[in-house]
Amino acid sequence: MKRKILVLGVMLSCLLCFTGCGEQQQVAQNNIDANRFSPEAYNEESLGELVKVIEDNYFESWYLDGVTPENFEEKLYLKLGANAPDDSMYDTFSKGYESWFKAVDEIGYNSIDSFADDISVKGVTYDMDNKKGLLVVTGKLQGTKHAADMVIYMDNRANLTDIGVTADKTVAEKLENAGLNTLLGMGMAFSILILISLIISLFPVLFGEKKKKSNKAITEKAIDNTVNQIAEQEDLSSDAELVAVIAAAIAAYEGSGSTDGFRVRSIRKVNNNWKRF
Repeated sequence: MKRKILVLGVMLSCLLCFTGCGEQQQVAQNNIDANRFSPEAYNEESLGELVKVIEDNYFESWYLDGVTPENFEEKLYLKLGANAPDDSMYDTFSKGYESWFKAVDEIGYNSIDSFADDISVKGVTYDMDNKKGLLVVTGKLQGTKHAADMVIYMDNRANLTDIGVTADKTVAEKLENAGLNTLLGMGMAFSILILISLIISLFPVLFGEKKKKSNKAITEKAIDNTVNQIAEQEDLSSDAELVAVIAAAIAAYEGSGSTDGFRVRSIRKVNNNWKRF
Protein backbone atom coordinates (compact mmCIF):
# COMPACT_ATOMS: atom_id res chain seq x y z
CA MET A 1 0.00 0.00 0.00
CA LYS A 2 2.80 2.36 0.89
CA ARG A 3 4.49 1.61 -2.43
CA LYS A 4 1.30 2.45 -4.35
CA ILE A 5 0.97 5.76 -2.50
CA LEU A 6 4.65 6.52 -3.23
CA VAL A 7 4.25 5.76 -6.95
CA LEU A 8 1.10 7.92 -7.06
CA GLY A 9 2.96 10.76 -5.39
CA VAL A 10 5.82 10.54 -7.89
CA MET A 11 3.36 10.59 -10.81
CA LEU A 12 1.59 13.65 -9.42
CA SER A 13 4.94 15.39 -8.94
CA CYS A 14 5.87 14.70 -12.55
CA LEU A 15 2.56 16.04 -13.78
CA LEU A 16 3.01 19.19 -11.73
CA CYS A 17 6.52 19.61 -13.12
CA PHE A 18 5.26 19.24 -16.71
CA THR A 19 2.49 21.71 -15.98
CA GLY A 20 5.02 24.14 -14.54
CA CYS A 21 7.24 23.77 -17.60
CA GLY A 22 4.26 24.41 -19.84
CA GLU A 23 3.41 27.55 -17.92
CA GLN A 24 7.03 28.72 -18.09
CA GLN A 25 7.05 28.17 -21.87
CA GLN A 26 3.76 30.05 -22.15
CA VAL A 27 5.18 32.92 -20.13
CA ALA A 28 8.41 32.90 -22.19
CA GLN A 29 6.36 33.22 -25.39
CA ASN A 30 5.65 36.81 -26.49
CA ASN A 31 8.57 37.89 -24.37
CA ILE A 32 10.42 41.09 -25.20
CA ASP A 33 13.53 42.86 -23.93
CA ALA A 34 12.19 46.17 -22.66
CA ASN A 35 15.70 47.62 -22.61
CA ARG A 36 15.99 47.25 -26.38
CA PHE A 37 12.40 47.23 -27.61
CA SER A 38 9.54 49.41 -26.46
CA PRO A 39 6.64 47.20 -25.30
CA GLU A 40 4.20 49.88 -26.48
CA ALA A 41 5.53 49.76 -30.04
CA TYR A 42 6.40 46.07 -30.25
CA ASN A 43 3.35 44.15 -29.15
CA GLU A 44 1.13 41.41 -30.56
CA GLU A 45 -1.13 43.81 -32.42
CA SER A 46 1.62 45.83 -34.11
CA LEU A 47 3.73 42.79 -34.96
CA GLY A 48 0.68 40.97 -36.31
CA GLU A 49 0.02 43.95 -38.57
CA LEU A 50 3.66 43.80 -39.72
CA VAL A 51 3.30 40.15 -40.75
CA LYS A 52 0.04 40.91 -42.63
CA VAL A 53 1.65 43.80 -44.51
CA ILE A 54 4.61 41.67 -45.59
CA GLU A 55 2.44 38.68 -46.54
CA ASP A 56 -0.56 40.45 -48.12
CA ASN A 57 0.73 43.76 -49.45
CA TYR A 58 4.18 42.63 -50.50
CA PHE A 59 4.54 38.89 -51.19
CA GLU A 60 1.02 38.14 -52.44
CA SER A 61 0.91 41.33 -54.50
CA TRP A 62 4.27 40.54 -56.09
CA TYR A 63 3.16 36.98 -56.80
CA LEU A 64 0.00 38.17 -58.58
CA ASP A 65 2.10 40.65 -60.59
CA GLY A 66 4.24 37.81 -61.94
CA VAL A 67 7.34 38.41 -59.83
CA THR A 68 9.57 35.33 -59.45
CA PRO A 69 12.93 34.80 -57.74
CA GLU A 70 14.50 34.91 -61.22
CA ASN A 71 13.14 38.36 -62.21
CA PHE A 72 13.00 39.81 -58.68
CA GLU A 73 15.95 42.14 -59.18
CA GLU A 74 14.68 43.34 -62.55
CA LYS A 75 11.23 44.22 -61.22
CA LEU A 76 11.87 45.33 -57.63
CA TYR A 77 15.43 46.52 -57.14
CA LEU A 78 14.63 50.13 -57.97
CA LYS A 79 11.66 50.06 -55.57
CA LEU A 80 13.45 48.37 -52.65
CA GLY A 81 17.11 49.23 -53.07
CA ALA A 82 17.43 52.54 -54.83
CA ASN A 83 16.26 54.73 -51.94
CA ALA A 84 17.97 52.70 -49.18
CA PRO A 85 21.45 53.54 -47.86
CA ASP A 86 22.57 49.98 -48.65
CA ASP A 87 21.23 46.76 -50.11
CA SER A 88 20.38 45.13 -46.77
CA MET A 89 16.63 45.72 -47.12
CA TYR A 90 16.64 44.51 -50.71
CA ASP A 91 18.59 41.37 -49.79
CA THR A 92 16.24 40.58 -46.88
CA PHE A 93 13.10 40.85 -49.00
CA SER A 94 14.71 39.00 -51.90
CA LYS A 95 15.59 35.98 -49.75
CA GLY A 96 12.28 36.15 -47.89
CA TYR A 97 10.23 36.25 -51.08
CA GLU A 98 12.19 33.35 -52.55
CA SER A 99 11.45 31.29 -49.42
CA TRP A 100 7.76 32.26 -49.52
CA PHE A 101 7.54 31.60 -53.27
CA LYS A 102 8.86 28.04 -52.87
CA ALA A 103 6.39 27.35 -50.04
CA VAL A 104 3.26 28.64 -51.81
CA ASP A 105 2.42 25.36 -53.55
CA GLU A 106 2.86 23.44 -50.30
CA ILE A 107 0.66 25.92 -48.41
CA GLY A 108 -1.95 25.61 -51.14
CA TYR A 109 -4.58 27.83 -52.76
CA ASN A 110 -7.63 27.18 -54.93
CA SER A 111 -7.14 29.69 -57.74
CA ILE A 112 -5.52 33.01 -58.59
CA ASP A 113 -8.87 34.75 -58.22
CA SER A 114 -9.23 33.57 -54.61
CA PHE A 115 -5.52 33.70 -53.84
CA ALA A 116 -5.74 36.57 -51.35
CA ASP A 117 -8.46 34.79 -49.37
CA ASP A 118 -6.95 31.29 -49.57
CA ILE A 119 -3.71 32.28 -47.80
CA SER A 120 -4.08 34.43 -44.71
CA VAL A 121 -2.36 35.28 -41.42
CA LYS A 122 -4.02 33.52 -38.48
CA GLY A 123 -1.85 34.66 -35.60
CA VAL A 124 1.53 35.89 -34.43
CA THR A 125 3.97 35.13 -31.62
CA TYR A 126 7.31 36.73 -30.78
CA ASP A 127 10.31 36.12 -28.61
CA MET A 128 13.87 37.31 -28.11
CA ASP A 129 17.03 35.90 -29.65
CA ASN A 130 19.30 37.01 -26.84
CA LYS A 131 22.50 35.86 -28.54
CA LYS A 132 21.92 38.13 -31.53
CA GLY A 133 19.86 40.74 -29.72
CA LEU A 134 17.06 40.41 -32.25
CA LEU A 135 13.32 40.13 -31.93
CA VAL A 136 11.98 36.95 -33.59
CA VAL A 137 8.41 37.32 -34.90
CA THR A 138 6.59 34.19 -36.08
CA GLY A 139 3.43 34.64 -38.13
CA LYS A 140 1.18 31.62 -38.66
CA LEU A 141 -0.01 31.41 -42.27
CA GLN A 142 -2.90 29.17 -43.26
CA GLY A 143 -3.55 27.87 -46.77
CA THR A 144 -5.84 25.29 -48.32
CA LYS A 145 -3.34 22.44 -47.80
CA HIS A 146 -1.02 23.31 -44.93
CA ALA A 147 -0.17 25.95 -42.40
CA ALA A 148 3.21 27.66 -42.48
CA ASP A 149 5.47 29.73 -40.25
CA MET A 150 6.75 33.06 -41.50
CA VAL A 151 9.71 33.91 -39.25
CA ILE A 152 10.93 37.52 -39.25
CA TYR A 153 14.09 38.76 -37.49
CA MET A 154 14.13 42.43 -36.47
CA ASP A 155 16.63 44.66 -34.71
CA ASN A 156 15.77 47.46 -32.26
CA ARG A 157 15.73 50.02 -35.09
CA ALA A 158 12.86 48.16 -36.80
CA ASN A 159 15.19 46.92 -39.53
CA LEU A 160 14.28 43.47 -40.87
CA THR A 161 17.41 41.31 -41.04
CA ASP A 162 15.92 38.01 -42.26
CA ILE A 163 12.63 36.49 -43.43
CA GLY A 164 11.91 32.78 -43.94
CA VAL A 165 8.80 30.70 -44.62
CA THR A 166 8.46 26.98 -43.81
CA ALA A 167 5.37 24.88 -44.47
CA ASP A 168 4.13 22.61 -41.67
CA LYS A 169 3.99 19.07 -43.07
CA THR A 170 2.52 15.98 -41.49
CA VAL A 171 4.75 13.21 -40.17
CA ALA A 172 3.73 10.98 -43.09
CA GLU A 173 4.71 13.66 -45.62
CA LYS A 174 8.04 14.25 -43.89
CA LEU A 175 8.77 10.51 -43.91
CA GLU A 176 7.77 10.31 -47.57
CA ASN A 177 10.11 13.15 -48.49
CA ALA A 178 12.92 11.63 -46.43
CA GLY A 179 12.38 8.25 -48.11
CA LEU A 180 12.38 9.79 -51.58
CA ASN A 181 15.57 11.73 -50.82
CA THR A 182 17.21 8.57 -49.47
CA LEU A 183 16.20 6.51 -52.50
CA LEU A 184 17.37 9.24 -54.85
CA GLY A 185 20.74 9.53 -53.13
CA MET A 186 21.27 5.76 -52.98
CA GLY A 187 20.11 5.37 -56.58
CA MET A 188 22.61 7.93 -57.81
CA ALA A 189 25.41 6.34 -55.77
CA PHE A 190 24.69 2.82 -57.08
CA SER A 191 24.32 4.11 -60.64
CA ILE A 192 27.75 5.71 -60.48
CA LEU A 193 29.27 2.53 -58.99
CA ILE A 194 27.71 0.39 -61.73
CA LEU A 195 29.00 2.77 -64.40
CA ILE A 196 32.51 2.64 -62.94
CA SER A 197 32.35 -1.19 -62.82
CA LEU A 198 31.31 -1.34 -66.48
CA ILE A 199 34.14 0.98 -67.50
CA ILE A 200 36.67 -1.12 -65.56
CA SER A 201 35.32 -4.35 -67.10
CA LEU A 202 35.94 -2.92 -70.60
CA PHE A 203 39.64 -2.37 -69.94
CA PRO A 204 40.68 -5.95 -70.88
CA VAL A 205 38.61 -5.74 -74.07
CA LEU A 206 40.09 -2.41 -75.10
CA PHE A 207 43.69 -2.85 -74.01
CA GLY A 208 44.22 -6.44 -72.86
CA GLU A 209 44.48 -8.21 -76.28
CA LYS A 210 47.11 -5.87 -77.64
CA LYS A 211 49.12 -6.15 -74.45
CA LYS A 212 48.79 -9.96 -74.51
CA LYS A 213 50.09 -10.19 -78.10
CA SER A 214 52.90 -7.81 -77.31
CA ASN A 215 53.95 -9.86 -74.25
CA LYS A 216 53.78 -13.10 -76.26
CA ALA A 217 55.98 -11.71 -79.04
CA ILE A 218 58.53 -10.44 -76.53
CA THR A 219 58.62 -13.82 -74.77
CA GLU A 220 59.12 -15.80 -77.99
CA LYS A 221 61.87 -13.48 -79.12
CA ALA A 222 63.63 -13.76 -75.76
CA ILE A 223 63.48 -17.60 -75.90
CA ASP A 224 64.86 -17.71 -79.45
CA ASN A 225 67.70 -15.36 -78.52
CA THR A 226 68.57 -17.48 -75.50
CA VAL A 227 68.55 -20.74 -77.51
CA ASN A 228 70.72 -19.23 -80.25
CA GLN A 229 73.22 -17.92 -77.71
CA ILE A 230 73.43 -21.34 -76.06
CA ALA A 231 73.84 -23.08 -79.41
CA GLU A 232 76.60 -20.67 -80.50
CA GLN A 233 78.56 -20.65 -77.27
CA GLU A 234 78.43 -24.31 -76.19
CA ASP A 235 80.28 -27.21 -77.86
CA LEU A 236 77.88 -30.09 -77.31
CA SER A 237 80.15 -32.70 -78.87
CA SER A 238 82.40 -32.54 -75.81
CA ASP A 239 79.56 -33.40 -73.46
CA ALA A 240 80.22 -37.11 -72.72
CA GLU A 241 76.90 -37.68 -71.03
CA LEU A 242 74.96 -36.15 -73.94
CA VAL A 243 76.95 -38.23 -76.45
CA ALA A 244 76.25 -41.42 -74.49
CA VAL A 245 72.52 -40.68 -74.32
CA ILE A 246 72.31 -39.96 -78.05
CA ALA A 247 74.31 -43.09 -78.90
CA ALA A 248 72.06 -45.23 -76.72
CA ALA A 249 68.98 -43.75 -78.36
CA ILE A 250 70.33 -44.51 -81.84
CA ALA A 251 71.18 -48.09 -80.85
CA ALA A 252 67.71 -48.61 -79.44
CA TYR A 253 66.16 -47.17 -82.59
CA GLU A 254 68.19 -49.55 -84.85
CA GLY A 255 67.48 -52.52 -82.60
CA SER A 256 71.10 -53.05 -81.78
CA GLY A 257 72.10 -54.11 -78.30
CA SER A 258 75.28 -52.03 -78.26
CA THR A 259 76.95 -48.99 -79.80
CA ASP A 260 79.92 -50.90 -81.22
CA GLY A 261 78.77 -50.49 -84.80
CA PHE A 262 78.92 -46.65 -84.89
CA ARG A 263 80.58 -43.70 -83.21
CA VAL A 264 79.19 -40.21 -82.47
CA ARG A 265 81.74 -37.74 -83.81
CA SER A 266 79.82 -34.43 -83.69
CA ILE A 267 76.51 -32.88 -82.65
CA ARG A 268 75.10 -29.86 -84.48
CA LYS A 269 71.80 -28.00 -84.53
CA VAL A 270 69.75 -28.66 -87.66
CA ASN A 271 66.61 -26.47 -87.21
CA ASN A 272 66.44 -23.25 -85.23
CA ASN A 273 62.64 -23.13 -85.15
CA TRP A 274 61.49 -25.50 -82.42
CA LYS A 275 57.94 -26.63 -82.40
CA ARG A 276 56.30 -25.87 -79.08
CA PHE A 277 53.28 -27.64 -77.69
